[in-house]
Amino acid sequence: MSTSSARLPLAIAFALACACGDANTTATSDTASLTSTTGVDTGETTTLATTDWSGTNASSGAPPTTDLSTTDGTTHATTGDSTTNLSTTGGTTGTTGGDDGPFTVYLDPAGDDAHGGSSPDDAVLTLARAHEILVAAAPDRDVEVRIAQGTYVGQSVTWTYYHPDHRVAFMPADYDEGDGIDDIAGRPVFDGDGAGALLTLDVAPGEETHLEFYYLEIQHYLHYGLYFRGDRLDPEGGWNGGNRIFGVSFTEIGSLHVSGEQGYGAIDLVNSRANDIRNNHFVAVENHPQKAGLMHGVYIAHHSTGNQIRGNQFTAISGDPIRVRDDSNANVIEDNTFSNTGSVAFYSDWYCDPDANPNCTKPGGECPSWQNEFRDNALHCGYGGEQLPTFSYIQGGADYVPPGCPDHFADGWKRLSTSGNTTACP
Repeated sequence: MSTSSARLPLAIAFALACACGDANTTATSDTASLTSTTGVDTGETTTLATTDWSGTNASSGAPPTTDLSTTDGTTHATTGDSTTNLSTTGGTTGTTGGDDGPFTVYLDPAGDDAHGGSSPDDAVLTLARAHEILVAAAPDRDVEVRIAQGTYVGQSVTWTYYHPDHRVAFMPADYDEGDGIDDIAGRPVFDGDGAGALLTLDVAPGEETHLEFYYLEIQHYLHYGLYFRGDRLDPEGGWNGGNRIFGVSFTEIGSLHVSGEQGYGAIDLVNSRANDIRNNHFVAVENHPQKAGLMHGVYIAHHSTGNQIRGNQFTAISGDPIRVRDDSNANVIEDNTFSNTGSVAFYSDWYCDPDANPNCTKPGGECPSWQNEFRDNALHCGYGGEQLPTFSYIQGGADYVPPGCPDHFADGWKRLSTSGNTTACP
């Protein structure tokens, strides 16, 4: 295991208890008229039409209009168990050279993919080329992708390289361990120019993948900024996880800002566990009005469990900023600020029930999520400036468990625990 940062075991995150208070065969949208139970401390009922997409029948699937790189590569993995750890501090190893330091690949807006990426003067241009270099080298140590400040236009990569015992960290070229935004020359900017996603982690090994992202700006992508895609049909063996997103700015994501039908989430998780999503900015993550409710800040779907979403700022998100779906359990959403975000609630829980929705695409249907926590967040108005409830259970209500799904109420579990959230609107 890499010793470059401290980590929190997945077993701890997974065992988080609720103490108080009251998500495919083809990439087909799931659509239905649904009943939503909403509330802060008491529930009320509304009815709405919801269309949502996240995940496919296999880990290699994608929405029909996604424009992703198909750079080939092999993963570097060994058989492991389901214990996943999280980094708890910002930073990376400080050295960049020699066999004892991290294996480093350099990117520069003036770089050339004919280069080898071994130094700033030998910098490559694209993440796709960096991925090729890592697949070929297969370093048995930590990796740093050092990214010079500037703007990188139209990049999109499907990423398969990882090492279960080391991390791959994407960071500004001048970033040192513990730096804040004022300590660097600024965030390198990835402008998608309408591409589907910047990076899709497309592996489902059932072990830690350890991708880490620090102080980048990701803008003008249609579907996602970052997409961690495990296998939604293999809950126990098909996950990835232990990834980290810190200090990243997601701006102008979705069909309101680029051409296309709709986006789904600035960060989208499908069977991705124990990720640390912290100190990020989500600004203007919006679809056009007809699909506004489908866009989320963080979309936690299909068995994505034990994720930590802390200390982020969400501003102008056209759909619910936090959407949980389909057996995504023991996630903690804490100490975030939500301003002008959400169409139904600040936190919403949805799953596609085939008894109610003929367009469900997951064989066997989907199930409610359990043991999630939404605490100590500052809630400042919905997307249209209206007062929104703190949470909403969409599809069946808070007490309904579909046939074939585990009834964890019998185990004393709760769907959601809330406490310490403050509301101010306007």
